[in-house]
Amino acid sequence: MNTAISVPLPQGLQAKLVLEKGKIIRILGPAKIYVESGCIRILGVDLCKGQEIWISKYRSYAVKAVDVSTLSVIIGEGGAVEEPSPGEEPIDEWENIAREIVSRGGRVVVLGPIESGKTSFSTFLSNLGIENGLKTVLIDADVGQCDLAPPGFIAMKFMDRKVIWLRELVGDLIRFIGFITPAYSLAMARIITSVMELVNIAEEKGSQLIIINTDGWFGDLMSIEFKIQLIRSVKPSSVVIMGNKILCEQLSNIFTKFSLPKVYCVSSPMHVRKRDRDDRRQLRRINYMQYLQKAKKRCFNINSIAILNSCLFNGTLITDDLEQLRMKLGIEAIMASKYEDLLVVAVSDDTKVDRMQIGSDNVYIIKPSHAKGALVALLNENMEEVGMGIIESIDLLRKEICILTEYEGVVKGVSIGRIIVSEEYADKGKVMKCII
Repeated sequence: MNTAISVPLPQGLQAKLVLEKGKIIRILGPAKIYVESGCIRILGVDLCKGQEIWISKYRSYAVKAVDVSTLSVIIGEGGAVEEPSPGEEPIDEWENIAREIVSRGGRVVVLGPIESGKTSFSTFLSNLGIENGLKTVLIDADVGQCDLAPPGFIAMKFMDRKVIWLRELVGDLIRFIGFITPAYSLAMARIITSVMELVNIAEEKGSQLIIINTDGWFGDLMSIEFKIQLIRSVKPSSVVIMGNKILCEQLSNIFTKFSLPKVYCVSSPMHVRKRDRDDRRQLRRINYMQYLQKAKKRCFNINSIAILNSCLFNGTLITDDLEQLRMKLGIEAIMASKYEDLLVVAVSDDTKVDRMQIGSDNVYIIKPSHAKGALVALLNENMEEVGMGIIESIDLLRKEICILTEYEGVVKGVSIGRIIVSEEYADKGKVMKCII
């Protein structure tokens, strides 16, 4: 019986597949699956007669027939239905390992390189946790490709239903990192601190299974040190390492010297929907749009809110010596602030000057236009992130900052990241010493 089509199909082609019990096929999106009879299982989600599901063009899934099943599949451009060779889809291995991890409960950290299946396995764990009646939480700590929050953030979701793609959901709590890569010391520190804060909140609320999905920076020296420090901080009961069996065995040898955690080396699917740099950039763009498409301009008096992670506003403000500063630098300063190792000077946008070194003072020049499009988090009275936005403008003379955001609640502070988002929702992601 021909149970699968193993080549890409033209856009819009509809195929009917009859799968024997236990049969596995692989579907690459975009595609729509409608179950005409029987039941199938995808990442711990059972779909039975009359149910349907859409698969994004950025995703691919192994589908296993729980019973003899008939499927109607519509394939979009670039999608495919394939019959995997034996061993290509580790769906049964995933099920067995995931059930053991869920039975242990507690904190779980999922590690692995890009496209190794971390997010899919984390979702599988969450679905099995729900299936087993556990209060399940998923923390998405992939700061560049977070599914539960905008890029530059990490997020936590109290999982109340099964899903196959986390982008169907929005995080209940978000924490601002301000970078789209963890490969900076400040980003690493913020991620670890934020993950621990979210873990503590989850446990205070009685969560029994806490899954921490991490980013794909994994393999070089710094990334391994970062992930080991994350594990030391979280103290999980289980660590999952996807794909890289050699590295998994090496790390397992390290952790076996301690009482926790138990390390699971989990196979990655041999064929996955690959996402190149442009795909990842487009996914971030879609994510920004999701959180900004209904944004409205809100303006705040700079003196009435706290501005965090700003070189200009977090130093000692120079108020009486601006004229002396003008004579020393030869430029007109709007504002200035001083640190032990840095003098930050704000000038008008039409001033012809860049960073400069004067005497023994390290002088850093910024302009209001530098902040346009900067990604920010909006903070409540407890310094907690309650919304996100991008800076529309800063007027230093009028002491006003305007932000495009969907958040309409009370704002007590603004935390500024190191990401610039264009009007087309594309991020530059350039790490600068000071945006403002």
